[in-house]
Amino acid sequence: MLLLHFVGAFVDVYLSFIATPVLTLPVCSGYPLGISLILGIPTDLQVYLGISFVGVIAVTILFFFEDRHHRLVHGHGSNGKRSWKRMIYLVFHYIVSVTFIAPGYMNIPDQTIGREITKKTIPCIPNEVLNRPGYFVLSVVNTIPCLCLAFMFSLVMPQAIYFIGSIFYYLFHTVSKSQTTTRLQRQFFFALCIQIFVPLIVLTFPVLYIVLAIWFNYYNQGATNIALAAIAFHGILSTITMLIVHTPYRNATVSIFRINSKTTGNNSQHIWKTVVGTQAQHSVW
Repeated sequence: MLLLHFVGAFVDVYLSFIATPVLTLPVCSGYPLGISLILGIPTDLQVYLGISFVGVIAVTILFFFEDRHHRLVHGHGSNGKRSWKRMIYLVFHYIVSVTFIAPGYMNIPDQTIGREITKKTIPCIPNEVLNRPGYFVLSVVNTIPCLCLAFMFSLVMPQAIYFIGSIFYYLFHTVSKSQTTTRLQRQFFFALCIQIFVPLIVLTFPVLYIVLAIWFNYYNQGATNIALAAIAFHGILSTITMLIVHTPYRNATVSIFRINSKTTGNNSQHIWKTVVGTQAQHSVW
């Protein structure tokens, strides 16, 4: 869970602060507006990292459920430790998550020609957009990038469905010695599913829009910007959902604010008593 939140928070920071990408769909092109311009990070590297981070999030979610499945089904004999086979399985998927978009980089067009094709595809796009610092055209033919994304989706999704289904089957068809333990495991798993799937469902709509915009050659810069902003909102929504569904995290957060409010209130009362006492002394004299 910690790794999942760390990856989600890092991707949010990358999309909203470091890169801040602006896409000019339906062409796979765009430019950054973040601090990366000041740092001088090449745009092609930023695009590669941004797409790879999407794969890393998908694999992290997959291993979140894989680890839960392993601890429930096989954890009694292995104490939750990862065997060498599971380590190879994990490393393989993370390598794929950071390299699946590499075929899309094998046929990057000349950027001048790419801008001309972008102008032909989107006649209404202003010339100053095409001349923005860091403007980069990944591909003028979207087949290879779409196939790369489809490959990553087809690799992760069936496995995630299998692990989730297996966990449900185990929780509802396995007779436990302790009914309380079974009930708590079910409640915890339902909370985890809500925590993960609520942000994912919200994330599905902007991602679906981007895919359909590329597929149907649809240009709407305002809708594209809203989609990217919604994607960057994923981490905040995931944190809010976690605080809502997990009582210990919610109580700990509320207690922090209560402590701060009590400290502030005590300090204010102390200052008020000091001021009143000083004024009383002056009135006596």
